[in-house]
Amino acid sequence: MKAVTHPAPARTREKLLAAAADVIEADGWAAVTMGKLAARVGVSRQTVYNELGSKAELAKALLLRETDRFAARVTDDVAAHPDDPVAGVTAAFRHTLEAAHTNPLVEVALGGSQGGRDDFLPLLTSQPEAVLGRAVEAVAAVFARSYPEVPLTTSEWAVAVEAWMRLLLSHLVQPSGSTEYAAGQMRWVIGRMLGR
Repeated sequence: MKAVTHPAPARTREKLLAAAADVIEADGWAAVTMGKLAARVGVSRQTVYNELGSKAELAKALLLRETDRFAARVTDDVAAHPDDPVAGVTAAFRHTLEAAHTNPLVEVALGGSQGGRDDFLPLLTSQPEAVLGRAVEAVAAVFARSYPEVPLTTSEWAVAVEAWMRLLLSHLVQPSGSTEYAAGQMRWVIGRMLGR
């Protein structure tokens, strides 16, 4: 008789993702194994595979998790500038860029010294639909909700946010100056876009 498997609690997936992020921070992407994650969380290797799939699927799940955190940070930045959309959008851009420079997952995703380029970089460049699409949708909704006085529809905000995200990725992959310089570029772009 075939054994019945029960799905792991929803929290198990989050614990596994947190464990993977910890391993990446300490030892890099190459050190992440399903066995190591299973041992850290106290579940079977099969549970890890059931929850996360392949290592490439784990990379995608980690980036989507980071995307959700990014959207939460943007919400906080915008809340600090409730009456000034240019300042709010610029602050979100600057803080995101600063946070990315110290984020081990971003370093791995951009092909840093800790490996992972083949699993992560396509999710930001050649196959960005899931990560970029999720970020654009979430952030456009935040901007539209936070700045109703701006004469942009949610779909127009989505176009603006996609440009915003692509400029952000460009500065991460090929920085052309300081964070302040990049934020100044964004302030000019968003100011022109919003007619302010």
